[in-house]
Amino acid sequence: MDTENIFAEFEQYLRRRFPERRTAVDYLSDLRQFRSVCQKPWREISMHDMDAFVEQQRASGLKSATVRRRVAAVKTFFDFLAEESGDLSWPNPVRFKRHAGKVERRLPRDLRDEDIARVWHEIGCVRDRAWFALMVRAGLRVGEVVTLKVGDVLNPPEGERPARIRVEGKGRKERVVWLSADAYAVLAEWLAERGESRLAHIFLNARGQPLSANGIQWLLHRYGRQAGIELTPHQLRHTFARQLTEAGMPITSLGKLMGHSQISTTQIYTAGADPQLAQAYQTAMQRLERPSCATFPPPRPENLPMADAPSLPAVRPIPRPEPQSPDWNLWGTHLPEAIRQASLDYVQRHWSAWPASRRRGRALSMLNELKNLWDWFLAHRPISVPGELGLKDLWNYQTDQQAKGYAAGTINRRLDYVLGIARALAERDQPVDQSVFRIRYIPRPESLPRHLSADESQGLEEFLHQRLNTSDPRLRLENACLLVLLHSGLRAGECVDLRFQDLDLSGKRLVVRQGKGQRDRLVYLSDSACQAIQIYLHNSQRRQDDPVWLQKNGQPISTEWLRKHVAQVGAAVGIENLYPHRLRHTCATRLLNAGMDITRIQKLLGHETVATTMIYARVQDATVEADYRRFTNHIEQQQTPLSNTPIVAADWPTQVVKVQDTIDNSV
Repeated sequence: MDTENIFAEFEQYLRRRFPERRTAVDYLSDLRQFRSVCQKPWREISMHDMDAFVEQQRASGLKSATVRRRVAAVKTFFDFLAEESGDLSWPNPVRFKRHAGKVERRLPRDLRDEDIARVWHEIGCVRDRAWFALMVRAGLRVGEVVTLKVGDVLNPPEGERPARIRVEGKGRKERVVWLSADAYAVLAEWLAERGESRLAHIFLNARGQPLSANGIQWLLHRYGRQAGIELTPHQLRHTFARQLTEAGMPITSLGKLMGHSQISTTQIYTAGADPQLAQAYQTAMQRLERPSCATFPPPRPENLPMADAPSLPAVRPIPRPEPQSPDWNLWGTHLPEAIRQASLDYVQRHWSAWPASRRRGRALSMLNELKNLWDWFLAHRPISVPGELGLKDLWNYQTDQQAKGYAAGTINRRLDYVLGIARALAERDQPVDQSVFRIRYIPRPESLPRHLSADESQGLEEFLHQRLNTSDPRLRLENACLLVLLHSGLRAGECVDLRFQDLDLSGKRLVVRQGKGQRDRLVYLSDSACQAIQIYLHNSQRRQDDPVWLQKNGQPISTEWLRKHVAQVGAAVGIENLYPHRLRHTCATRLLNAGMDITRIQKLLGHETVATTMIYARVQDATVEADYRRFTNHIEQQQTPLSNTPIVAADWPTQVVKVQDTIDNSV
């Protein structure tokens, strides 16, 4: 049977398994992509062919979720071939854990409240206002909007009860959604203007035909462009979920309202909203900023102009050039070819996963460490392929590097590279000395505190606040960057990579995109940080995807620029060796000692485990003492006193001696 006939049968198979879904369309498209890369007979396709396909897809810049779906499509296709042929022993070349990889943890790209207002201002058409209101106030999908019929409006609002609307969602599942009186008034205005029609659909186009999903997408894109915002219909649904979560709606009710079968699906939508974390952060920051509130000017509301902050000429952003990959052909030419190629393959596999702004730097750093590693191994004994390395070689390397004074973390990281190369070779069935996987990492010693002392952090804040309203654009930029680092705990690279669309000053928050481990997270901003950012951005015109931090010449700042200027500010206030990561440690420690729960600090900093957060956040003795007094007082108020005649503290030595004198030591 030829390929097209097989694909046709596979399509029918998918439509039986997944009726009313796009699975058949997407999987067939994915399968054709695979076939364009690998044209072997189906029975000859192996796991290594899948390796090559996945690497080619990642190298082309596709998102990990897209690659994962294509792997799933190929896996399903080979399951289909085995079932149709009757040969259930036909091996599937897809190893899902191996080929699908890890998906980035992305936050939903909801809109800021002010962005919703800007788009609403651009919509003049009564019909378009009605479908927009349904999407942003009832969370309807675009496909659900276009299939609504007049009879689906079950009840108008009555008193405090909202309107009820019947919706047919995914998988032809019906549900009832609620619509506020305010949003219903917009819909009622369109229904009155729409008048009678032979078609029951609520939304009709200019020709009297049902409005299509593509039509709404096109209109929404146009309105977004007029408002200076890139947006999609699904962003309105994400915004609806975020707003209700922030207002306190239980996730179970929200999930039913949105038509989700699993709460885990609803959690994807609400990942960017955590009202408890926001409240805990703002409470802690108020405690921290309270001692100096008389020194600092009060923060201004976002919607008021700042008369005492002089306007600066607009800065036109200069696009950051796409990072050029290193010249792979020039690296490690003195190394044996097998070692050189395995090392290059290892770095190139990581290339697409790194943030674009730091991709080249990370690649060069890793290549330099790999060159030094292989030079060391080759200097101690001749090897021609990576698989010849054994456990004893790694032990010798650990011993030598420790004797030279390298930190345990540095040695462990370098050995990680060697083990990563060995695992990749083993997965390709190439010979590897299995003993290397028995290596034990060097335990990391208890790290010394890196955070600033209370006096140092207070002095730094006072220094920054005293120059907030400066007319110097460089100082404005420094103020904003340092207060964000000090109060929100961003990593240097995360701060540098911020885009204008990631800021939500009215919500006192920002979104970190693709942080460490390709994880998005939500970070909250203090009043002081918001004020500094407002002064820095005053009257500047930015597109949504423009960098937040621009120098006077329009160039985006770099991590090198940030480290240099943080050190300069530190020197100006008498703090030696100040760098961005010390501010991250300081943020964690200050929040912990201001009473914020460690698990919430963990979420704010983006750590996988609380143990990592505890390296950053140090409990001060005064905090331990205060906690002890508070909680022991609570316990003792509810229990019988241990002593009815407590000893006065001033008499302790005398009375203790008298008690000891009465002890009979003759036994």
